[in-house]
Amino acid sequence: MSMLPSLGPQRMGAHNLSPRLEALAELVRIGRVRQGQGIQAETHAQGQDDGAGFSKSLLDDAEAVLKRAGERLRLSGNHTVVALAGGTGSGKSTLFNALSGATFSAPGVTRPMTRHVHACVWGMQGAAPLLDWLGVQRRHRYARASVLDSGESDLDGLILLDLPDHDSVVTASMAAVDRLSKLADMVIWVLDPQKYADASVHNRYLIPLAGHADVFTVVLNQIDMLTRQQAMDCEDDLRRLLDAEGLHDAPIFPVSARTGEGLGDLRALLTETVTQNRAVTDRIAADIDAMIDGFAVYDGPQVAPDTALTTVAGSLLPAPPREADGQSMGLSKPPWDLTEEELAAVTPAPAPSRPPWEDAGQDEGRREAADPAASVPKEAAARLTDALARAAGLSAVAQGMASSHEAKAARLTGWPAGQLLGGRRDPMRALRAAGAATENATGQAQQSEVDNAITAFADTVGSDLPEPWSGGLREAARCNAGMVPQALAGAVQAAVAEIRSGPPAWWRLVTAWQWLLTVLAAAGVVLSVVIAVVGSAGHHQGWIGEASLIPWLLVMAVAMLVLGYVTAVGCRNVAVAAADQERRTAERAMYDRVAGVTHDLVLLATGREIAQYERFRRELAVAAGRLPAGRRPE
Repeated sequence: MSMLPSLGPQRMGAHNLSPRLEALAELVRIGRVRQGQGIQAETHAQGQDDGAGFSKSLLDDAEAVLKRAGERLRLSGNHTVVALAGGTGSGKSTLFNALSGATFSAPGVTRPMTRHVHACVWGMQGAAPLLDWLGVQRRHRYARASVLDSGESDLDGLILLDLPDHDSVVTASMAAVDRLSKLADMVIWVLDPQKYADASVHNRYLIPLAGHADVFTVVLNQIDMLTRQQAMDCEDDLRRLLDAEGLHDAPIFPVSARTGEGLGDLRALLTETVTQNRAVTDRIAADIDAMIDGFAVYDGPQVAPDTALTTVAGSLLPAPPREADGQSMGLSKPPWDLTEEELAAVTPAPAPSRPPWEDAGQDEGRREAADPAASVPKEAAARLTDALARAAGLSAVAQGMASSHEAKAARLTGWPAGQLLGGRRDPMRALRAAGAATENATGQAQQSEVDNAITAFADTVGSDLPEPWSGGLREAARCNAGMVPQALAGAVQAAVAEIRSGPPAWWRLVTAWQWLLTVLAAAGVVLSVVIAVVGSAGHHQGWIGEASLIPWLLVMAVAMLVLGYVTAVGCRNVAVAAADQERRTAERAMYDRVAGVTHDLVLLATGREIAQYERFRRELAVAAGRLPAGRRPE
């Protein structure tokens, strides 16, 4: 047994897999939280689930890929596992012996023949843990590389497996084929001219390997039993079948294990595979790619604004667990390298009584680095705020405040003569008289408007999203709908109380001025009457008897009244302008408070759900290799 020569860095290309595996683990985490949400889930490419939300079979398959990848990457990276699979009589074991150079696996044509997994290893150093993981019994392990095999050093690092017959009546044999065809770094499927079109082989084993062209090869064995033309026809027909099944890139090697024809090309493929030492990472990458199509059905268009995408993906990550002394317990291993016990210890299960959008913001350990509401499209958020402002009657309240301002101004600065004829009623007095009954009635009456506004908002934002995102977004938007009417009423009342103030000081001065003018006008009229009465009584002594003063006194009275009217008109114009300004100020203040209610009771929960959706899209892009690892949020 020879020492295995250095084959370069172990796990070549594994660093490129790390962000993809992390992203796939995050997709599984997001999917588990939302498993069973929304309406009927889409059909998973690998099967259809009866439940709603993320497909359970998809998540289970993705977790299995993560587990296999973690276990394989922890084992020898200097060895490449190549599995020969096939049915009874396909010449699989004969091919195994021909490639191994010795009769390690007894061939035959009876059913079943190969019952156990056989392994031929070129370079045993470090291979034992990998063979244990594959489940190869020690008595079926054969060391090929030795000082006598000087011509096969180019295959150092190869572990060639002869799998049991897939069509065996022994259940354990079929299970072994299913398991090892997923664990092997490369699979070579051996077919024969009699059964190369067997539907059970294609449907159960070959079609699921579509997309694994770099680590999947088809061998058409026993071509020595055919004429050259028959062999070409058989190869062309097999190529047609594989192309129809989506296996366009799967190579076909026509060989004869018995005569050695075509084995040179197959051996060259094995040599290239071992030399490049990329089959491990290529197989894991292909397995990840197979998962992407399943997750892609839950992907949709971008929802969050571009400005929010740089922060929303990383803003809702849970804080790292802390020890009793407050020091962070940083994980030393990536998630796929953790055992089930370690993963359970560092992954807290979400509380079943809380929806997922609340998990991100309820406890002290999850502080948001950015406002989740920033993930909500600004136009949709503005329309929702406008709708809730209309539901709260902002315009009517602001107009009532303006009318109240005008009424107070008219009462304090108006023409006293006009007020004696009839006063103006303060519209706000009626509102204040209604008291709490009006507030309660308004809140109850507007619940339907609030519901309609939130439903329209959720439909606008999430109408183009697949389930469970559209249903989850609608649920998040409506989670506090019952609290909105009362909060709106409180916001409006708080704004009104903050804005309302007493009359300006100059109003009091104008009031005094108006009454002074009125008193002077009245005095002029009274004096005119007194002089007239005194004159008619025959008293002509002193100014009281001067009848010539009457016209002047009347003119003075009229002048005082006109001056009071002009003052009232001028003050009214000023008061109207001030009332309009107060209306606009009140509307802004109430709108800001309504926007705060909208933010706290609707946009926060909705933003968290959108942030998780955008995080899902981002992780999906990383897992698919479309987003460079350097752009992935930390």
